[in-house]
Amino acid sequence: MGRLFWKFFIVIWLALLTMGGGMGAAFWLQRNAALNANGASRNEPQIAVNSAAPYLNTASLIVNKAGVDGLRSFLAESRHNPALPPLFAIDDFGKDLLGREVTPKILAQAKSLVASHSNGVRRIKTGEGQTYLLFALHSENNSSTNPRQLHPDPPPPWLPITLGFFVGLIFSGVSAWYFAKPIRQLQSAFAAVARGDLDTRAGQTMGQRHDELADLGLSFDHMVSQVQLSVNVQQRLLHDVSHELRSPLARIQTAIGLAYQQPDKIPLMLERIEKESQRMNDLIGELLAISRLEAGVIGKLEVVDINELITEIVEDARLEADSKNVEIDLNIAGEIFLQGYYDLLSRAIENVLRNAVKYTRSHSKVSVTAKLGVSGHQLHIDITDQGPGVAGAELSSIFDPFFRGSHSQKSQSIGLGLTIALKALETHHGKINVSNRVEGGLKVEIILPVT
Repeated sequence: MGRLFWKFFIVIWLALLTMGGGMGAAFWLQRNAALNANGASRNEPQIAVNSAAPYLNTASLIVNKAGVDGLRSFLAESRHNPALPPLFAIDDFGKDLLGREVTPKILAQAKSLVASHSNGVRRIKTGEGQTYLLFALHSENNSSTNPRQLHPDPPPPWLPITLGFFVGLIFSGVSAWYFAKPIRQLQSAFAAVARGDLDTRAGQTMGQRHDELADLGLSFDHMVSQVQLSVNVQQRLLHDVSHELRSPLARIQTAIGLAYQQPDKIPLMLERIEKESQRMNDLIGELLAISRLEAGVIGKLEVVDINELITEIVEDARLEADSKNVEIDLNIAGEIFLQGYYDLLSRAIENVLRNAVKYTRSHSKVSVTAKLGVSGHQLHIDITDQGPGVAGAELSSIFDPFFRGSHSQKSQSIGLGLTIALKALETHHGKINVSNRVEGGLKVEIILPVT
């Protein structure tokens, strides 16, 4: 899982936990309120059923001997004696003999106990014919003090729910801002690039983020850098093409002007015009070749016989090599076949070989070696010459369009041969490496996959 996933996960869970905590607190407070209510009901006075029998017997004896006045004195004494439970005598009208208030709940309980013949309540009759219900009260706590409340009074349940809602809302707002800010920055960066500002960069605006959005910003910067590089290359190519076409056109115009001024030199000027026209034709042909490669117009894929291909290229190059007394040494290790585009491979290898023949010294040798790698999955074609080589600082630019090294024969070179070779080999998922030989000259290594 990515870092952005965990940020989403943690924020959402914090919001859910906050909401859940608010709901849980509300239920807990409701439970507390219920416990307080139950505790209050348990602390209410209750009729003592089992422990009050001796006191009720005593009160009955007092009524038999001393009548109502004696009972009243006994009740008053029990009222002020903490050792005795509070005794009540209730007449037929529900009034206590001492005038104390008795709740309807206690009266109903007393009547129920009398009906069930319980020992906790006595019905006595005085000599004057009055009837009383005698009973004693007790509670779980001391009735003389206020009962202790085990659970404090809770706040209203809506309070934690509202608090959890607003905390979750804050979490959601902060997380939405945190994740939306870099997206808005990327959107602005895309809009700036669409307007043509290729100096726009988004990675710097991401701050100290370390997640997929920050990686996306870096990828955007890399993309824009590559686009900027491509645009710069295209602009430079357009500039170079304009320059390369302007030079032969200027020479053609000069030749035409001289032909008008010196009619006797018209054949010589026509020859010069033909030469410059051919140069322009070659340049346009090379540019079209690069354009077709970049557009993917590359022909038909077929099985290519490397022995036949290289042998044909070498035989054609020997005509040019013989004029410089240059020997081409060809060495192919066995039969080699690969799938590819015959014309592209031929042009790539031919451009490299003709370049070697062009720059090698007179009365020297150019070597061409083709062999399979150790694994048998790669074809290695090495072309070496005995020329001046390339300056070390120029090796990285040798495949650039219209590049000419310090040893180039500028009047004879267009500067697109190695560029076409590189693009043709890249079409085959191949590579080309260039290095200076210790003994002098240049070594070009072509590597092609064999399937």
